[in-house]
Amino acid sequence: MEVVIEKDRQEAGPIHHTMFKEALQAPVYIADLTGANPNVYLELGVRWALRDNVTILVCQDPADVRFNVAPNRVVYYTGDMDEVATARDSIVTMIINGLTRKHVDSPVRHGYDLVTVTRAHLKVLDDKVAELEHSRGDDLLATAMDDQTPYPDRVRLLRQALDLNEARADVNGALGIELRDVAEDLVPAINHLDRATRLQPEAPKWWRELGIAQSRKGQLEAAVRSLSEAVRLDPADAGAHSSLGGAQRRPARATGDVAELRRARDSYRRAGEVKPDETYSLANLARLDVVPADDDAQRAAAVGAFRRLNPLATWLTEGKQATWPWLDRADILAFHGDTAAALDALRTGMGQFEPEKRPENARTAAEPLRDMVATGWLDDSIAGALRALIGEYEKYA
Repeated sequence: MEVVIEKDRQEAGPIHHTMFKEALQAPVYIADLTGANPNVYLELGVRWALRDNVTILVCQDPADVRFNVAPNRVVYYTGDMDEVATARDSIVTMIINGLTRKHVDSPVRHGYDLVTVTRAHLKVLDDKVAELEHSRGDDLLATAMDDQTPYPDRVRLLRQALDLNEARADVNGALGIELRDVAEDLVPAINHLDRATRLQPEAPKWWRELGIAQSRKGQLEAAVRSLSEAVRLDPADAGAHSSLGGAQRRPARATGDVAELRRARDSYRRAGEVKPDETYSLANLARLDVVPADDDAQRAAAVGAFRRLNPLATWLTEGKQATWPWLDRADILAFHGDTAAALDALRTGMGQFEPEKRPENARTAAEPLRDMVATGWLDDSIAGALRALIGEYEKYA
């Protein structure tokens, strides 16, 4: 063990720099109060504030033990060699006891659950905690996203993951999607998805999912902005193009804005070009063409577009656990006038959704059907089949 006497240090510069450093780092600290030097008292105060032990007080004159130091145990000594030897033995014993028993001899820290660590050590601990929390969050997220995890448990696990780290884009996004698809209250869903876009602005998925939530909430201008950003970031995202078309279609339906209707159609068309083997965008495009058709040629083309999708819809659904493809197939079968088969397809598709998510998906699926029936020009067999589908959806909503 190295013995350092502060007053004998041969270094230039302020004394407090080394004085306070030694007061923190020294495993054993002996303060000689002889002469009641203010610097010694200052250094002792620093030591008591920073270290539990081992701090030993020595002094030649009891009158020099002043202020709040007086109640503490002090080893006294004089110039007598016998007294010096006795004091030395006491000091050695106190050092050994202090180092082995680890008791708190600081009157400042005694009785308080305090630990002093360096900033570097604290950073290591903080980094380790962050690593463990992130790992724990990963576990919670993985469990939540497991297909076998029920919806209530999924939401609970995602909330637990956010409690560990609310700045995770993936967890905010996943929770926003879950809350959105139940739609009891879309505001929390939008808030979580918006936070995901701010935490990870270059991720097109979060912009797409945020736009879908905003569209369902009726925030159509915001939805168009979000979905436009999604397709800008990922032009190959067919789902984003289709959702953008949906957000553009709704105001066009309400106002009859031909330009907006054209933009919606272009979005659906681009989605179909990206994913020509999916019915989602192609069926949306067909639905959109039904509404403005105002002559026999356009009406025949609109009905024909639906009917031509039947082979693709059959291929996407037969023997598969699909959701929206079955609902697309229900519409396609309705345009064949086959009400019974259309209802069977609808029920199969809705049965694939979790019970909590069926009401919102039913409302979403029924909306364009009402628009098509409202045109008034469809054959009775088609219009009747569409009305039957709307009635079935209302049972879920």
